Amino acid sequence: MTRHCTTCHEEDVLAWVLGDPDADAAQELAERMAACPACRERAVEYRILDLCAEDLRDGPVIRWRRFGSPFGAMRVAASTGGLVALSWQDESDDAFVAGLEHRYPAIPVVRDADRLAPAEAQLTEYFGRRRPGFDLLVDLTELGDFQRAVLDAASGLEFGETVTYTEIARRIGRPKASRAVGNALGRNPVPIIVPCHRVVRTDRTLGGYTGGLRYKRALLDIEGRTDLLRSHDQTEMPLA
Repeated sequence: MTRHCTTCHEEDVLAWVLGDPDADAAQELAERMAACPACRERAVEYRILDLCAEDLRDGPVIRWRRFGSPFGAMRVAASTGGLVALSWQDESDDAFVAGLEHRYPAIPVVRDADRLAPAEAQLTEYFGRRRPGFDLLVDLTELGDFQRAVLDAASGLEFGETVTYTEIARRIGRPKASRAVGNALGRNPVPIIVPCHRVVRTDRTLGGYTGGLRYKRALLDIEGRTDLLRSHDQTEMPLA
């Protein structure tokens, strides 16, 4: 029977097994694990369960992980076809997972730090101004035709390039649908990777951005578009 320890929380032991402890707590957790037989015993049990789940991870599954970023705690998720979610909203891990389970009710959702490590690495390089593009697959198959067309068009924008909502509408063959384009971009499940922040208004003001314009400003600043940040009053306004 597994012994219990009052110094290590269950989630800490699980994070240790998955290789995903909070950075600030990693050293302290390592010391506690080394000194606590009960914690090590639980870690072995969790590791056995993790190994048993390997076959599941190779089938239809949604994987996710959390990591730190300049925007705060960032969470990313992927199907077997590519990234399906990227979020830095003020939500818990449980809320993020619940959202994935709602979107994919027939597919298991598992935490998997290893297989999503490339996403964290590339985003970290981007935020550090060391990466102008991403080498990551994106899975948009669950979206409707119109939104997928809009996001596909946005995906073709280069680092630092900006176009208008009207131009995206023209590119997808719906020249009068600029407002609908803005709504589709606002529901982008994989922002930054699908760079909806590069779409602006005709008058070169920023338009909208899910979560707040401060993030759109920050992303455009990373890409050197300070001309857009200075050209107009950038208050949060509805899409025109």
